Amino acid sequence: MLIGQSVLAPSSGAAIYYSPWMPRQGDGFSAVFEVIAAATGTWTLKCEAQTKNNEDADSSATALTGSVTLSTVTTGDYSTTGTKELMRFKFTALGDTEGTDKWIHFRTNAPIWQPN
Repeated sequence: MLIGQSVLAPSSGAAIYYSPWMPRQGDGFSAVFEVIAAATGTWTLKCEAQTKNNEDADSSATALTGSVTLSTVTTGDYSTTGTKELMRFKFTALGDTEGTDKWIHFRTNAPIWQPN
């Protein structure tokens, strides 16, 4: 079994990946992200959270405050409040300017929710 998610960080532009929507279990949460392995060279993985209500379209999701950016570090934590009925993570992967795409293999556990 392969633990985590592998993504491609393009050499030009950015690749955006989304986690599945999760039901809210409190007003705020804390999450930890871990890069297990990555291609050598320069790459960046930015982790943010989005929230929306059940009846809202995915495109109307709003960003929660804060983010964590991983590059040379292998772990980062992220906390925020103001969650609506659903939340998901948005991952933005950036490669370098060497003309070579970079791969990143990372994981995150389920968020730890703060009680209301």
